Amino acid sequence: MAERREKLGSISLRFSGKSRVFDVYPSSEWPDRPEADTGLYRLCECEYAGKKKRQRWFSVGGQKYTFFTPEALGQLLTKGLTESGWLEALQRPAPKLRAKDWVRWHASDYRTHLLHLSSDPFLWIDGQWRVLIRDLQLGQRMLCCDELTLVDRFGREVRS
Repeated sequence: MAERREKLGSISLRFSGKSRVFDVYPSSEWPDRPEADTGLYRLCECEYAGKKKRQRWFSVGGQKYTFFTPEALGQLLTKGLTESGWLEALQRPAPKLRAKDWVRWHASDYRTHLLHLSSDPFLWIDGQWRVLIRDLQLGQRMLCCDELTLVDRFGREVRS
C-alpha cells in the first residue's frame, strides 16, 4: 500500500522495546466518507521489516475507516495502545436518543431524512456519540448524534 495522500506528519513510539510509527492524515483527504468530519484524523501504522516498509490503517471495531479527534489520538498514544478501558476515559454524557426513536437528519447533499434509529447511542473512537440507522434509501449507516434532531413519527420536533 503505497499511500499517495498528503500526510500531516508521523509519530514514532517505543513501547517495551518495540517501535511503532504512525503516519497522521487529515480527514479532509476522504471527502466522500460521511464519518470524516472536519478536525478528525486517520492513522496509518508503519512497520519496518528489514528494508521493507509495511503499512496498514489503524482501525477499531472492524470498521474500514476509523477517524480520531485530537483528544482520542492523544489518549490512544499515551495509553500505549494496549491498556484496556482507555476509551471509557473519554466518556461524555450520552444523548437522549434510544433505538427505535425517530430522528431528522440533514445530509450533506442538503436533503432532509426522517429516520428510525436501529441502535442506542455508543461512544465511537473519534470521541463522538454515534448511532446506527437502517434505511431503504441510505442503507445501513453510522451517524453522529450531534447531527440528529429527535422527532415524533410525524416529523414534529420533540422538546425534552
